[in-house]
Amino acid sequence: MVRFAHLADCHLGAFGRKPTLREYNIKAFEKALDICISRGVDFIIIAGDLFHNPLPDMDIVNRAVKLLMKVKNHGINIYSVYGSHDYNLASASLIDVLESAELFKNVVNYLESDNRLTTVQDPTGVSITGLSGRKNRLEKGYYDQLDIDVPEGKGIFVFHSPIAEMQPTDIPEKNLLPISFLPGGYDYYAGGHIHRPLTDKKDGSHVVYPGATFGSSYTDLERESKRGFYIVDDWKPEYVPLEVCEITRVKINAEGHTSSELEDILIEKGDNNQEGDIILLKVHGKLIEGSPEDIDFSRIIRLFERGDDATVFFNKNSLERVTNDKVKINEEREDEVEKQVIEEYGTPEGISNDFAADLLRVLKSDKKEGETTTDYENRIWAQSYALIEGLKEPQIQKTGEKKKDRKRQQQITLGDYAGDVN
Repeated sequence: MVRFAHLADCHLGAFGRKPTLREYNIKAFEKALDICISRGVDFIIIAGDLFHNPLPDMDIVNRAVKLLMKVKNHGINIYSVYGSHDYNLASASLIDVLESAELFKNVVNYLESDNRLTTVQDPTGVSITGLSGRKNRLEKGYYDQLDIDVPEGKGIFVFHSPIAEMQPTDIPEKNLLPISFLPGGYDYYAGGHIHRPLTDKKDGSHVVYPGATFGSSYTDLERESKRGFYIVDDWKPEYVPLEVCEITRVKINAEGHTSSELEDILIEKGDNNQEGDIILLKVHGKLIEGSPEDIDFSRIIRLFERGDDATVFFNKNSLERVTNDKVKINEEREDEVEKQVIEEYGTPEGISNDFAADLLRVLKSDKKEGETTTDYENRIWAQSYALIEGLKEPQIQKTGEKKKDRKRQQQITLGDYAGDVN
């Protein structure tokens, strides 16, 4: 009888700007590995996205290595595939480094001469084969082109792709793979990429997504889905929930209320001492009078925080305004909100919406893992300057202006625009 653990989508290093959430995230991974040790699993499978970035912060790497070493010292092997967040096209991924250090084994064994995927055998006798996930589902063609070995005995196939028959309707995903793409002849199919526990069957064998161990975004936390992993005992999967903090979700519908009434409702909710280590506060709907700018949201957040007892994340992206001189924000996705703002406010004369969106994207881009503040600022300046230089002169010049005046007008226009963005 074999017993193994199936994890996926740990996303270590996620929430880089939110240290509280980043800490909970790695604590969930640590708790999962401790459970694996205490339950005496024979081996562990991580079905992709161990890290949130291919080259994560070194503090996260250091802690992850210590945890993986702890597992290895208990004689437990770890097998993995790349997830869509694990790739780095420019250089080696940290996954490659950790495999070289023999902390785990990447089970994607591709023989280019035979166009074939071969199996890796665990000391228990179980054969493990894997196919990594790629962004934009670039791995989709591999399932048609590759000859994938069928295990002689018991076997596990590891993948990191969304299966069409199992895709939740509230989690949008493109380029889904039909379940028929998975190779036959395996006793267990260990999936990753979908951040929700899901199970199905192929030819009588379990096809399983364990979901995220914690999550990697506000949307993940907002969904009231379980977080954890599976322990598979004699090929029967058992879900193991992971609870490292209490999450309270507070949703307020502004429909039919004025901004003043909405503020009173929020203050009352905050005064009621909402329980939870993390409080997700979401306000949505359409005000009948006033604007969100009339509400003292900073005071409300302080009420919900209860000093330093809770971490509050506030989402008011779907709160609609009634004043005609304000943009009505009715989109959930941040990029759609920005697009709507640009379209409704417009841009300076001669500046296209596409250019505005591109420049805004550069100015709001995050600092990369390991990037110094000076390098970050230089990169933002260089990318912004490249965009500005790419503008064609006729776009901003006015008829009859001299060359010197045109250059000055360009500088003023672009300077004003950059100031509006900031």
